[in-house]
Amino acid sequence: MRGCWHNGANRWPHINQLVKEKKIGVLALQETHLTKEDEDVLNATPGLRIHIISSIDPARTNAKGVAIVINKMLLGTSGIKTHEIVPGRAILTIIPWLKDTPIRILAIYAPNDATTNQRFWELIQMKLRNLPKPDVMLGDFNAVEDSLDRLPAKDGWRHENPNTLSYTFSQSAYQGGSQSRIDRIYISTELLPYSKEWDIAPPGIHTDHQLVSARISRKGRWSLPLFVLKDKDLSEQIITMGKSLQTEIEKCSNQRTDDMNPQLAFSRFKTKAIHLCRTAAKKAIPKKMNQLKSQLKTTLEDESLTEEDKRIIGSHIQEKLNQIEIL
Repeated sequence: MRGCWHNGANRWPHINQLVKEKKIGVLALQETHLTKEDEDVLNATPGLRIHIISSIDPARTNAKGVAIVINKMLLGTSGIKTHEIVPGRAILTIIPWLKDTPIRILAIYAPNDATTNQRFWELIQMKLRNLPKPDVMLGDFNAVEDSLDRLPAKDGWRHENPNTLSYTFSQSAYQGGSQSRIDRIYISTELLPYSKEWDIAPPGIHTDHQLVSARISRKGRWSLPLFVLKDKDLSEQIITMGKSLQTEIEKCSNQRTDDMNPQLAFSRFKTKAIHLCRTAAKKAIPKKMNQLKSQLKTTLEDESLTEEDKRIIGSHIQEKLNQIEIL
């Protein structure tokens, strides 16, 4: 990243736009040069949908720096815990994720000198002994793949692309023109089966690194959004289907075959009902989101409410918006 400025332009609005357009839940950044004061200002900036957690080396504030950026529209920011492992080089952030399960993310900006890099990993392992084991470790490792094979996690992109050659960092011709894949995402063996869409692509902002990304989804069984229950047309369709199902089951009692039996009839009914509900939900989501956004705006502008009431009510409405956005 090399700090927040490039040719007089602030990179953070571009990062905010990147997170929004690509629907990134968590983004790790390196060489951020971000002080705690800068972090607080950014987190209080109106219009930004990101929450930033950063670490800087107090001895070298114009170098190093690592940050985790959270999309507030996809993940909540309350209850987050952060452990600074190596100032300016590594932070472990524990983010509420599923109902009873947080996700533990270790963001890395490793030294590029080989000897220092080795000592850095020894320090990381020592510091993590009394902390929760990371589910995801990502960042600029400044090391080739083989030197990190000992890690108790999987290089997800390499796992999905065992025979593909790709690079995440390229030097200019003036610098020598070398290329390498030093930016990676390591994921625990427990979460690896729930990962997909591994990709290396240009990030859309000025940098000499590519964006490495993946989708990690450990959702439970799909459930019907409650607001869809108010759809009268949908209710009538399902009632009609239910009556047809009842008739079909009654016929099966007299003439049961492998192709005609109550179990298959109910399975077909359920599949079609879920499809109708999903379709109705997608149509209703824009209207519901506008209603919630209007409620949120009205709440935040209500002068009769205390700041604490605004925070509690607003948080409740925002949570509903977050849930709808990921349906």
